[in-house]
Amino acid sequence: MYLLTVKADFAAAHALREYGGSCERLHGHNWLVEVTVAAGKLDHRGLAVDFSILKSELTKALERFDHRLLNDVPPFDEMNPTSENLARHLAGELDAVLADHDPPVRVFEVRVHESTRAFAAWRPQADPERLFD
Repeated sequence: MYLLTVKADFAAAHALREYGGSCERLHGHNWLVEVTVAAGKLDHRGLAVDFSILKSELTKALERFDHRLLNDVPPFDEMNPTSENLARHLAGELDAVLADHDPPVRVFEVRVHESTRAFAAWRPQADPERLFD
């Protein structure tokens, strides 16, 4: 399996609903997002997917969040704008965009960093129900 990773960043604020601590108040982060995709084979050029395609799609996905209050931006107007939820949402959005790529590539992992010391990750193919039986 081939794994390729791209990174992008954005600045945004959020307030964690029902947190019960200081992060329930409005605050901001300089977010870093890492997206890793997996491919089982390469094309005739020896590429799984061009990095420029991955970077472009990630940048497009993040544009609507940049310099915004995440609580106001769908789907986070109805979902708590946690790093965990952001990672899962971005994984689904990017996986859908890459679904028709040839050769096939799938999102393997999305990491959302709130700071240099803390991040949340989502791996779409991991089934949490089976992990914690």
